[in-house]
Amino acid sequence: MNNQEALQSIIQCQDELERIFHLIEGHGHMSPIVPFLTNYTIVKTCGTVEFCFKTIISDIHSGQSQQIINYIDNTIRNSSMNPSKNNIHTTLKKFDENWNQQFKQKLDSHVHSQRLKSSLNSLNLARNSFAHGKIITSSFEDIKSYFNDSVEIIKILDEIVKE
Repeated sequence: MNNQEALQSIIQCQDELERIFHLIEGHGHMSPIVPFLTNYTIVKTCGTVEFCFKTIISDIHSGQSQQIINYIDNTIRNSSMNPSKNNIHTTLKKFDENWNQQFKQKLDSHVHSQRLKSSLNSLNLARNSFAHGKIITSSFEDIKSYFNDSVEIIKILDEIVKE
């Protein structure tokens, strides 16, 4: 990946998922701690995808005036925005329609395009459900899979957004 901060965030999240996996294995899948670990995993993984999406786009401002940097940071990096496919498209369009078209084309041509899109959507839905007090039906393994698929989308975004 080009964006090293986003890459480090993904690696840290993957390491944490591995530690959580071992906790769940150690306690057993029926342990009362597993739902708490799963809910934490939802927030951590979706938050990581959101951080990466916004960081990759926000970091494009190098060499710009402080006013432009402030605007991008305040509008994108420091905003609250689900990392949905729609939000990624909307944000890309604000910068460059070509980026948006390239992202769409590259994502659509991925061999597992539908699964990647579905996973990103499922990850966002799980986080929003948890945030609004609803019962989560996704397992830890589901969330981990959604995250891994979402990382593939982030990698595509990272390839497209360049200075």
